Amino acid sequence: MERITITIKPVLLEEIKKIAQREKKSISKIINEWLEEVLFEKKKKRAGMKVLEVIEKSSFSEKQAKKAFEEIKKIRKEWERW
Repeated sequence: MERITITIKPVLLEEIKKIAQREKKSISKIINEWLEEVLFEKKKKRAGMKVLEVIEKSSFSEKQAKKAFEEIKKIRKEWERW
């Protein structure tokens, strides 16, 4: 792991400390978990947008588009295990 320094609002730090204490985790672990979640969600959103762009640019029928979205749902379930 890399070490960094950040500036954070005192009220946020207090909340993070409470959560860390309640979950019996370090502040670093809590922040790492949150960052992983946020980055993962952003990647999923970007991937979904790319899929929509491809569908819009193609000559997919409505049936084919529905099938593609069902595949996306399957992939999302797999990603959630990550």
